[in-house]
Amino acid sequence: MIQRFQEQSQKGFPNVEYTSYKDEPGTWVAVTRRVLAEPGQTKFETRYFEVAPGGYTSYEKHGHEHVVVVLQGSGKVQLGTEVHEISSGDCVHVPSWTPHRFENSGETPFGILCVVDRDRDRPVLLEADGSPKVSSEEA
Repeated sequence: MIQRFQEQSQKGFPNVEYTSYKDEPGTWVAVTRRVLAEPGQTKFETRYFEVAPGGYTSYEKHGHEHVVVVLQGSGKVQLGTEVHEISSGDCVHVPSWTPHRFENSGETPFGILCVVDRDRDRPVLLEADGSPKVSSEEA
């Protein structure tokens, strides 16, 4: 199967259905998610996230590592205490248990391709200081 990418379309892969990014309200802003291979077809999952200008992914850490490739736009990635500028064509390796967040710092869509193991642990959401976030259900 071939999925065609449409740069600067604000749709990335227009023929692939959106899926939910996260269930936790208030931990991310303006992020869409698409799974590019149906679950069960591979031992890994390839996902496309698009972050609108001013948006960001959740600040989190988890046991599984992943690789992220920037397909369009520019942004920042926080890896632990370091923040790096990234743009189209850059590749980011996120090691196990490394706190991380992706943010759109540009004026166009920031599209990233993320490859992870299909079977993986759930992320631990983090506060700005890196401590685990307490959910409203736990408080």
